[in-house]
Amino acid sequence: MVGGEAAGYVAHAAPQQVCIPQSSADWLWEQDVNHYPEWSYTMFNKKTLLALLISAAAANAMAASSEAYVDQDGNNQQATVTQKGDTQFALVFQDGEGNIGTTYQAGSDNRSGVYQSGNLNTAAVSQNSVNSDSTVAQSGIANNAEIKQVAANNASLVFQTGEANNAEVTHGGGGGHYSLVTQNGISNDATLKQGGNGNWSYITQAGNDNKANVGQYGNNNLSDVSQNGNDNVATVSQKDTGIVNADQIGTGNELLVTQGDLAVADILQTGDFNDVEIEQKGSGNYANVDQYGQSNNTDITQSGTDNDAYIVQSGVSNMAVAMQSGVGDLASIIQAGSNNMATVTQK
Repeated sequence: MVGGEAAGYVAHAAPQQVCIPQSSADWLWEQDVNHYPEWSYTMFNKKTLLALLISAAAANAMAASSEAYVDQDGNNQQATVTQKGDTQFALVFQDGEGNIGTTYQAGSDNRSGVYQSGNLNTAAVSQNSVNSDSTVAQSGIANNAEIKQVAANNASLVFQTGEANNAEVTHGGGGGHYSLVTQNGISNDATLKQGGNGNWSYITQAGNDNKANVGQYGNNNLSDVSQNGNDNVATVSQKDTGIVNADQIGTGNELLVTQGDLAVADILQTGDFNDVEIEQKGSGNYANVDQYGQSNNTDITQSGTDNDAYIVQSGVSNMAVAMQSGVGDLASIIQAGSNNMATVTQK
């Protein structure tokens, strides 16, 4: 594995530091693009690996001076490292043709690693912060990753394998954010913006032309978006201690979640062209949606406090709407078959 052990990582535990490779010979995929998917989805599966933080494994990296290492193998590679401040640490490893890796670090005690294997991959890391970590690992053709981190104590990881995948991560606000973006396929797009304090986000995309747009502003939000298939769309927006777990499996599924305080949304969509839209305002609202089949639709709107809504649909062209306002309302809808429709309104 990349430079050392990955043991000790528990889901939703605090990120820990691991050793880093000192040359391209230390890469697990060994300059072979075909090895990368195994590396990404077994060794560093998001359920067991919370963080691959860039660590100054050698003792001298913790000294007062900054250090940068560049290792290039191939043709037309470009690597740029700019570091300002104290005890910065940067690594750029490139193998292939025409890869571009750029690292800018200001502040102090930041660590960045860019690993590129393949052709025409682009990685840009900007850390104007204190004690932040970033890792970009790319294998394939024409993948693009951009990471911007300000404030302090942020950690961002982007793993890309395939072709023309795009990932953009921005961490701002007070800091303490963590994100993991994993892309495997063609033309997947992930945009993540986190402000406030202590927000965590996971985005996993496997397939083609999936889009995920996650914005978390406030404090202590958690989102986990997984897309497996083609042409799936997910949008999540949270403020203050919300939790979103979303799994999309199939083709053309869409999801939109907007939450207030202390809200939880669990969504599973399997099939084609399922659609979920959840908006929760207030405090302590919970929504659970399971959809199996084709062209199912769900619309949940909850305002107030401690409202619960459960919707399960299987079949074709089912539609369910639950709208609740007030305190402590409960709505449960189960539909199986075709062309069913249910509406619940409570005020």
